[in-house]
Amino acid sequence: MIPSQQEFTAQVRIERPHIFPPNVIAGVTERNVELFPLTGFSLLKAQILSVDEVEQHRILFANYLGVERETVRFQQQVHGDYIREALLDDPTHEPFIESDGLMYCVQENSPQTPDLTLCAGIADCAAVLLYDPQHAAIAAIHSGWRGTAANIVQKGIQKMHEQYGTEPSSLLAYISPCASGKCYIVREDVAKEFDFRTPEIQRVNAEEFLFDNRVKILHQLVAAGVKRRKIELSQGCTMTNTCYHSHRRDGAAAGRMVAFIGLKHG
Repeated sequence: MIPSQQEFTAQVRIERPHIFPPNVIAGVTERNVELFPLTGFSLLKAQILSVDEVEQHRILFANYLGVERETVRFQQQVHGDYIREALLDDPTHEPFIESDGLMYCVQENSPQTPDLTLCAGIADCAAVLLYDPQHAAIAAIHSGWRGTAANIVQKGIQKMHEQYGTEPSSLLAYISPCASGKCYIVREDVAKEFDFRTPEIQRVNAEEFLFDNRVKILHQLVAAGVKRRKIELSQGCTMTNTCYHSHRRDGAAAGRMVAFIGLKHG
């Protein structure tokens, strides 16, 4: 049974970043709301949700944020490094072409046009939310170990620079809850994608390593030119905190949290 708007609003929980100014709508949904279809167990219903049911949840979510449903954009994530620009006039805004990042810049010549809210689904992988206050540009990037190995955040920042004029030093950034460096065990095939001499990789035994994706992304942001004081790191660990979805902890029963960022219009 789909909850009413009142019921949805009463039960939804969202972790809010502190780095962004009040005109930025941003956060990460917790485990008690499911906005992705066919991906896991919902605490709202004791079964996997259908596509239609999830769409109803997305409408409730948009209403909760105070935006139109058609302005909330999701993506088909593939654990790659492709950043796609979200467009206001895209009539087939879902599903997107496969991508792991969305970016958008406010249309200055269309002040009455509603702005977009960009979403990234996560469950142990990290989401990186970016805001360029000089150009009113935003991005939502999904960075699991594959995306981090490909330095997707640097590619996203470079693309924002090329298309919007974004200067990395002006960016505000937020790294979402994700599997922490104390819990995220990988084997050598993953560990070799990174520098063994850096603190993000710690050997556990002959075959296993601990990988701190959050710290690696932090270093990538700084290397790309983002000021350290303008970066906020969530300390939440998806594997140990049951408020979050975790694919490593729950396997096929895991749903997806949604990291989102948008701008208040007007």
